[in-house]
Amino acid sequence: MHGLNFFNTPLAIDQSFLLSFLTEFVLGVKTNTLLSATQVESNFIKSLDTQMSMSSGSGANKYPVVFDIVGPIVKYSTYSILGTQTMQSILRSIDRNPNVSGVMFNIDSGGGQVSGTAEFADFIKNMQKPTMSFTSEMQCSAAEWIGSACDVRVASPFASHIGSIGTFMNFQDFSAMFEKWGAKIYEIYAPQSTEKNADFKELIKGNEKPYQQRLATITEEFISTIQANYGEKLTDDGHVFKGKTYNAQEALKIGLVDEILTKEQALAKF
Repeated sequence: MHGLNFFNTPLAIDQSFLLSFLTEFVLGVKTNTLLSATQVESNFIKSLDTQMSMSSGSGANKYPVVFDIVGPIVKYSTYSILGTQTMQSILRSIDRNPNVSGVMFNIDSGGGQVSGTAEFADFIKNMQKPTMSFTSEMQCSAAEWIGSACDVRVASPFASHIGSIGTFMNFQDFSAMFEKWGAKIYEIYAPQSTEKNADFKELIKGNEKPYQQRLATITEEFISTIQANYGEKLTDDGHVFKGKTYNAQEALKIGLVDEILTKEQALAKF
């Protein structure tokens, strides 16, 4: 799914983070301060190039790369947000660079779209370079999915939101609004298409079960991936797979993170 879409689609995101982002996004639209996808990608690549040039210029033969994953997780780059597809393309080049000793994923995100997240996490898990996730504040839902794929997971002592393993969906029915504006909506289906949009039509009637089942399937994949990535390191405390969030100390206790370190201490491990 192209573009920015957080409505009527499965999400792996912390709800408070979503509401905060949507407020900022609307303000950005009103003030015309949002960057285009091209600008976002260009700025990110320039920043990485500067970082790597400075490391190389300091005389280091090998150096780690800090790769920021900040803000909502989306599959395709859009207004002021870098998409995971573009991230993968950039990371392929980094993974081939003989001077790079490892990649720290600097994560501060409450999650985002389900679409593209599993693919991106799998890509990270199969990178040749050593990988580390580091969060100074928030690593929730889709961001936790991504962080779990790293070889080592680290949190700052001040990180306050880690986990939120689960999915949900925001649903909006705009038909009443359109009718108020004088628009009549007609839907005509081919006689063969008896199951087309069936889940959506059931939801309109008030039956959430088809979509709940869809979310259940996605969440089962999410949980299974987390369990596979962590192995025996992660303890099921009866809450972690139900969407609970943890601070750094709580996350360390059950194994969501391997260590609590400052960013500088974490980088020194490469």
